[in-house]
Amino acid sequence: MICGEGGSFLHLGSTTVSTFAPIERFSLAALAVARGTPFIDILTVTDVIAFATLPRVTRDGSLDPEHSGAGKCVSLTTYIDIVEELGAKIANDPRPRQST
Repeated sequence: MICGEGGSFLHLGSTTVSTFAPIERFSLAALAVARGTPFIDILTVTDVIAFATLPRVTRDGSLDPEHSGAGKCVSLTTYIDIVEELGAKIANDPRPRQST
């Protein structure tokens, strides 16, 4: 699930459901997030160029060893690491918790 200035996008495997409405008015997306779907809020990302060149999230588990730039594929956790560095906020984070 991704929410940005363009609206909300719910990625369902090979299908994406989207709306120009924010997540609060997108009941299917709000329900998915409430049930634990990872949610990436990109409203706070200011580097549009870096965001536009982010790699894609792999669907079948295969990874591209050179995972940088548009068109490359990375795991969801790697994608979250990258987009979080750009300032995105993550809810229902699927990454394992690390103790400090």
